[in-house]
Amino acid sequence: MMVLPRLVTSLVAAPLFLWALYLGSLPFVVFVSVLVLLALWEFHRMAEIGGYATQSWWGIAGGMMLLLALCFPGLRADLPFQNQAPALTLMVVVAAYTLRELARRDKSLSMLRLSMSLLGTFFVVWPLAHLVLLRELRHEPLYTVGRDAAFYLVFLIWVQDITAWAVGLSVGKRRLAVQISPKKSWEGAAAGLAAAVLLSLFLREVWLKTIFSRTEIVALSAALGILAQVSDLAESLMKRCFGVKDSSDLLPGHGGILDRFDSFLLAAPFLYYYLVLTGRVG
Repeated sequence: MMVLPRLVTSLVAAPLFLWALYLGSLPFVVFVSVLVLLALWEFHRMAEIGGYATQSWWGIAGGMMLLLALCFPGLRADLPFQNQAPALTLMVVVAAYTLRELARRDKSLSMLRLSMSLLGTFFVVWPLAHLVLLRELRHEPLYTVGRDAAFYLVFLIWVQDITAWAVGLSVGKRRLAVQISPKKSWEGAAAGLAAAVLLSLFLREVWLKTIFSRTEIVALSAALGILAQVSDLAESLMKRCFGVKDSSDLLPGHGGILDRFDSFLLAAPFLYYYLVLTGRVG
């Protein structure tokens, strides 16, 4: 049974992740950097297994450069645009990928290598970097708004994933996306979303009253839950195209890093920009 390895891995990894999330700042940046490094390695490995040429280590190095630029965005605070580092790094990364292909003797797969390397950068690095951006949001007098919002998102996704897995395994009959992820069911997806919304209402009453209203958190949690499931399906589609079952076997019972953090790919950026655009931070 895969339940025991899954449980043991969760009991070890989950507290470590939550502790790093609570500490925030540099410890969390380091933690997310390790996650992204491993996730990028998984992406390039899966692509190569599936016969999709990539730039491999160039793509991993470029992705890590962009991650650090997103976490430490300022170059000169006196300039009108204070987040120059991500824009500069992105330009450098695209130029480096392009020059690498121009310097290669065999150019028959250059566009494929370039496209896949850029896909890894944008599909893995850019979304997961928003975990750090979200955690470090600040706003007077709500100095912990980023930390609280990040914990809210993590708990929402974890409860949704666990509920969807348990309900789908026990009573799931109608397949959600047969050609992408045959084991996922409509029953599991609906139960997971309902559990996520109910948990969010509970968290709002005991913890998040200063950030969200009741109506708001119901709508927001439903949106985040749907985006998390879409993210999961997107990663499943990628694995299906690459012809692999799991992104790797780094986490016994769970698969790989991408398998565990795929739900954050769309949900984390959405929550981050929602808080920014609604004036919850400044």
